[in-house]
Amino acid sequence: MSMAEKSKSAKDKIPENIIVAADHGRLDLVTALLDGGADPNTVDEVGTSALHNAAKGGHWDIARLLFEKNASPRIEDGNRRTPLRLAVKEGHERIVRLFLECDPPTNETKAETSRHLHVAAAFGFTEIVKLFLDCNTPTLGANGQETALHLAAARGHSEVCDLLLKHDKSLNRSLWARIAGPSLKVYDKDYLGNMPFAYAVEKGHEQMVEVFLRHHPELSKSSDRHNQLLFHNVIRKGNIEMVRIFLNHGADTEIRDKYGRRALHEAVTAENTGYITGAAEIIQLLLGHGAIVEAKDKYGRTPEHFSNNLKTRMILRNHAAAHSKGDSLPIASMASAPPPEYKA
Repeated sequence: MSMAEKSKSAKDKIPENIIVAADHGRLDLVTALLDGGADPNTVDEVGTSALHNAAKGGHWDIARLLFEKNASPRIEDGNRRTPLRLAVKEGHERIVRLFLECDPPTNETKAETSRHLHVAAAFGFTEIVKLFLDCNTPTLGANGQETALHLAAARGHSEVCDLLLKHDKSLNRSLWARIAGPSLKVYDKDYLGNMPFAYAVEKGHEQMVEVFLRHHPELSKSSDRHNQLLFHNVIRKGNIEMVRIFLNHGADTEIRDKYGRRALHEAVTAENTGYITGAAEIIQLLLGHGAIVEAKDKYGRTPEHFSNNLKTRMILRNHAAAHSKGDSLPIASMASAPPPEYKA
């Protein structure tokens, strides 16, 4: 059998079923079946409709035709997924745009639309996220609920986070909304008690951390769910580039944890454990940004107390001495008395 005959045979095997025809992207068959009176809303044994398959496969022409023939976008399959949900998950921007134009979100469908936004954010589909934001999709959840920003931050989608943060700043929320919950979703905590920024730090997404701090420099003072300062966590992990990003956005080297420890305490302790590399460079970086060598924790211990490294101890002492000299007023030198034999 020739290749042409095999191809023709394969096409002939496609059942004259509108659901299967849509799955195969066969606009000709779907058109013929609809013209022949096929029901555009028929579903198979697992609840899949022709519009489900067109949306999942990215077949825009078929989806458009089905809409013209009054196919319902609200039909759910056996997994309670609508055609729009499938289009979002597959990243088909044109299909999503078509659905939002033909079936605009309403107050009744806001919750479902918000779930679609979460899916798009989790997969990093920036343009699809923008489509939902343009439809005024809610971005803040109830207390303890995961937001689209949590999902994008945890998965390292910096462009999506940048878009969500810009959108968040542009909103004018009512006084009651600000009293009842966080004023911005950047401060919203999930069920674990983490803000989105905490996931960006925890996962080591440097570009993501830069995006957050560019929009909200005050986050450099924030803590994780264990009430540990995120800036100190970065230092303990030895992530030099992320420490630099924090400092470039104004992180306070003298911010204290519940034990009164500053950034320099953490860096020296991290070096002493030997579990990380780059601690020495972080110490120099902190000193260059004004970290105070003589600062004491709540037990009266300076950073030097935590160091077993003689070189580090000398760096700290020399730095303290240099700054002590720089802060003090110059003292006029006194002439030494001449040796006895030269006295007049």
